[in-house]
Amino acid sequence: MTRRISLLCVIYFVVFSFLFLYVLERDVLAQTQFQLSEGSTVQHPLMAALLPTFLFTLLGLFLGHLLGWLPLRFRAMAWCGPLLLTGLLCHWCFPMVGTSLSSYFWSGVILIIALYLGGLLLCRNFPDSLRHLSTFSSYAWPNILLLLLFTLFSVLLANTDSVTLRTLAASRYVRLHQYGRALHQARWERHPSYQLSAATALSLSETGQLGERLFAYPQPWGSEGLLPQMSDTLLVNDLPGHVALHLGYCRGSHVSATSFLATIYDMPKSRPAVRDYLLCAYLLNRDLEGFVRVLNDTCYSVDSLPRHYREALVLRHHLRPLQAPAIDDASLNLRFAVFQHLLHESGTKAEREYKLRERFGANYWTYYYFPG
Repeated sequence: MTRRISLLCVIYFVVFSFLFLYVLERDVLAQTQFQLSEGSTVQHPLMAALLPTFLFTLLGLFLGHLLGWLPLRFRAMAWCGPLLLTGLLCHWCFPMVGTSLSSYFWSGVILIIALYLGGLLLCRNFPDSLRHLSTFSSYAWPNILLLLLFTLFSVLLANTDSVTLRTLAASRYVRLHQYGRALHQARWERHPSYQLSAATALSLSETGQLGERLFAYPQPWGSEGLLPQMSDTLLVNDLPGHVALHLGYCRGSHVSATSFLATIYDMPKSRPAVRDYLLCAYLLNRDLEGFVRVLNDTCYSVDSLPRHYREALVLRHHLRPLQAPAIDDASLNLRFAVFQHLLHESGTKAEREYKLRERFGANYWTYYYFPG
């Protein structure tokens, strides 16, 4: 019976540790390895998950032998240490993506250790019965409950911030040229980081959808969210390098996104991607005059304009009808008329925004009147 309970604990820990380190926290481990080694080591996610799992399993077996006096119902107590170490291994936070350790983190660790030591003392009061040997299930379920409790502590100690995980995953997919997966990471995040917004813009541009789908994703950073910051060179997947390769130029440290894009757009060998980046920067700044000025210099025909550009021209014609030609699109003009009607309906601003987003989805008009 003792061997079966010990085997149950070993199998549970190995499965949890490997899946946790290789699936959920693989990007956190890679980023941690990159920063601690200052970029001098090679990424190997499988080994990064297998090696700690192997070492912590040996530690669990050693603690199990050391705490051999534990009753069978509480043999899982020996695996608290390895499970907590698994969480601590992934506790790293990265200020460049907006996460930092809580001031109560180490206080929580000390509290968990104190509770564990108290639990060990209590276990002495419930020794195994030598007269009546129970079934395996009667010993298994208390150990499983303990393992689940320690697993919860492990997850709480690790970095499970959704913005951090999705930002690091999106930059990894950009490095692998898997832009659809990078966009999937941004799709469900309502409050993206600078880096996630920049990875989203790059993925849309690489797939030729920047002017079509940019506002399908939250844009809380405005035009600055189109480009990564210089400090993002500390990210393991070098997002600034991929953007610079795509645009043909590397952004300076103290230059705003719009100024940088306007400068390289005027250069002789400017790439088409720069044009769309600059047009979208003006849209994000709600600068329709700058947008039209750049659009007039491009080779776009009215019929081939991406969706958001057409929406912007319809909006500008409504705001300044004497200076902007109308778009010859009856369906689009009718949709804008309905949009204007709902925009000026009675109710709070939040209610009107909800109705417009529900009715029209992600478009430039909604962003212009309700930026963010």
